Amino acid sequence: MSAVLVSGVLPLLRYQLSFLLRSQRWLPPVLLYAFLLVTGWFGGQQYGDSLGWCAGMLVPTCGWLTRTTLAVEPGSARAVAAAATAGGVRRVRATALAVALGSGLVLGALGGLFEVVTSSAPTGPHAPLASIVADGLVAVLVGVLAGTAVGALPVPGRAAGTLTLTATSLLLLVLPVSPVNAAIRQTFTSDSAYAAASLPWLPLLGSLVLLALCSLLAVREE
Repeated sequence: MSAVLVSGVLPLLRYQLSFLLRSQRWLPPVLLYAFLLVTGWFGGQQYGDSLGWCAGMLVPTCGWLTRTTLAVEPGSARAVAAAATAGGVRRVRATALAVALGSGLVLGALGGLFEVVTSSAPTGPHAPLASIVADGLVAVLVGVLAGTAVGALPVPGRAAGTLTLTATSLLLLVLPVSPVNAAIRQTFTSDSAYAAASLPWLPLLGSLVLLALCSLLAVREE
């Protein structure tokens, strides 16, 4: 049964990915992300600061990319794909969401690598470099998950969707109770010698729950 499931999902994943790539609508969020990374980069910036910035900028980027991925397929093509797929429209939406998440993870990995390569170690007493980088990479993952969750919110209309995406991304970045805010704060302070040694597991769990809830709403949308 698992082999049958995989054989049915993989072609649908390739189909959704090819639609996204051919549309070239992935370019604006990717270019925005590159611009934000370069804007936030300064010579000699420390690992914690640069990785925290990267994590924060992934929220609007992945949100935009997710909304694009879910909307890029024309209605007629979606209807045909749903009719030819076991699970119908929900399976098609879930696959598109998986493509968006995978694309976000690729962006997060590239951005995290860029920050690690271009950043420097703290000059004063600090926690082990491996701990600082690990904190930052977990925060990057939190940013990807939370951004994908925001983009998955089923808000009809381009204007309403853009406004919701912008406002929700901002709230996730500034509210202290937000998993993104918590992960970034821990990453920003990881350069200190008195920083907590534990990874931001609670923010990661919070972002996973947020993604699960928003994904459920997106898949179940009629």
